[in-house]
Amino acid sequence: MDSEKHIDPLLPDNNKSKLLSSLASEDEENAKQLQHWKDVANALSIDWGWIQRQMGVIGLIALGVLLYITNRYQAQQEAIEAEALRNELKDWKYRSLTRSSELTLKCRQSNLEEILHEMGDTTITFNVTPPYKLTSKEKREAE
Repeated sequence: MDSEKHIDPLLPDNNKSKLLSSLASEDEENAKQLQHWKDVANALSIDWGWIQRQMGVIGLIALGVLLYITNRYQAQQEAIEAEALRNELKDWKYRSLTRSSELTLKCRQSNLEEILHEMGDTTITFNVTPPYKLTSKEKREAE
């Protein structure tokens, strides 16, 4: 046997026989496993020639799956970015509304009068009579 050539000559004879029997049992086990996979392939009726002929289609399907995954990832990233921009726009809208209401509050005539009065500015006087007198039709007829 070829396996006897690789055995250390310094081993006792009973260890050599044990080693040879274990190597033989490993070879048998490997052969059984190989036979098992052949049986599985035969049971599934796998025709390797057909698979080789269809490699182009299989490659095309794999490419399609890869493109689908990358496109999905890119679409998710764009959706996340759009949501972030929407939230930022909403934030700026509320800030603008707040600033506008603060400006309106500060620019009301009554607030301006108070600020000028507190500063002691008496050169500007505000008109107390309205520029137009609004009357209803009934009052005009009565006059």
